Amino acid sequence: MTPLGYILLPVGLAGLLFSSKWLYRFFVFWTLFSASSVANFGEGDSGSALQVWMFFGFLWLSRLILERLSTLSFSLDRRILRPCLWLIAFLAVAALSLVMPAFIDGRLAITSPILGDGSETPLYLTTHNFTQLLYLIFGGTIAICVAHANIDKDQRHNTERIILFSAIFISAWGILQFVCNVTGIPYPDFIFNNSGSASGKGFLQTLEAGVGRISSTAVEPSVFAQSLISLLPLTLPAFLKRGSVISIPIDRLCAALFVVLLVLSTSSTAYLGIFILGVLLLAVLLRSHLISVAKASLLALLAAGGLAAIVTLAFVSVPIVSQVANSALLNKSSSGSGLERLMTITLAWGYFQQFPVLGIGWGSATSHDLFVKLLSNVGVAGTLIFLIAMFSVIRSNWRGLDDLVLPAELSRSVWFLALTVFLVTSVLIEFPLAFGNFWLVLGMAIATTWNAERSQAA
Repeated sequence: MTPLGYILLPVGLAGLLFSSKWLYRFFVFWTLFSASSVANFGEGDSGSALQVWMFFGFLWLSRLILERLSTLSFSLDRRILRPCLWLIAFLAVAALSLVMPAFIDGRLAITSPILGDGSETPLYLTTHNFTQLLYLIFGGTIAICVAHANIDKDQRHNTERIILFSAIFISAWGILQFVCNVTGIPYPDFIFNNSGSASGKGFLQTLEAGVGRISSTAVEPSVFAQSLISLLPLTLPAFLKRGSVISIPIDRLCAALFVVLLVLSTSSTAYLGIFILGVLLLAVLLRSHLISVAKASLLALLAAGGLAAIVTLAFVSVPIVSQVANSALLNKSSSGSGLERLMTITLAWGYFQQFPVLGIGWGSATSHDLFVKLLSNVGVAGTLIFLIAMFSVIRSNWRGLDDLVLPAELSRSVWFLALTVFLVTSVLIEFPLAFGNFWLVLGMAIATTWNAERSQAA
């Protein structure tokens, strides 16, 4: 158990005994801390970690089960039943896909996903498949419970406040990491970057230019960037002057802080994510009739021109900017990480071609993207159901967008943007099943769909 685990263990046990509300609040706050664990198991490449959000999430689910047992009530709220059933269907197909490793029974060799390794391992059904499936089922259950807990707008607002405070904290911690990188002061990684997982040492990453990358409390910079990108929409009401999560001035300062940290992260996910979010934001404003097509086009041109001018000036006049750009973007395809990403996608695509219906079984193939990851592990059947599940949530929220006057409408626009940008950026950095912020975002987006459906029926 880690030192952080010893501190949080009594907190979790107290919550289990006395308050599901506090367990939920701790779970929400810690969803952005993917590099923080309460306990580590194994060492090196075989190491794994019990992340803090998983710890509190498990206790929260346990408390909910105990409460439901006392009332003998286990039904889902009908207002969110449809998207939850699609999600459950995906989990069922992922479970069904485990027949494939048993069917293949060593007749397929899985190439190591590590660049330069090249070793091959016959595919059999192992405990790894079951643990990966349990991760997936746990995350899906969390998303459904989050949706159920946030149907009420007041509870949803409380959740939004907690997650925004969490984002502020990890941004401040990211600034501390940046200062440590610049000054040479030892970075206190033992506090929040204590994951024993092989992928949890992103705070050690540097670019070819020698620039230290910012991962804050996340396992790597791209995951940190994705967290901030998906929560930037929470500041939208403050800029529209139609509400706020904390207060209008603080929400606006949060947006500025998040953008600064996204730039400092030196992550291609951050830079592409900002662009994607900008495009989605214009679409939401058009859908809500807040701007005209002509004004949206003008804003897009001005933003693109201004950004191009700033980047060009910085690229020419500040050497470190050009070095970071070359390492993070321009030379990405020829870098070790870029080549390894391409290699895993190519290998996984080959597995899918051999077994297209159910793939080769959940947890069997590594692919650093979203679509080929799904295709190779759960085949066309699982991928199609996953896409339908996500599309149903996004479509319901999109159709329910109106003039963004009511708090429910603002919340709907926020989580529509958050889920969409999360999924689009996940195309680049793999399926985020091990990270609590994805399941939280998905659950919040599901929670707002019923308002959309009700308004359509009216």
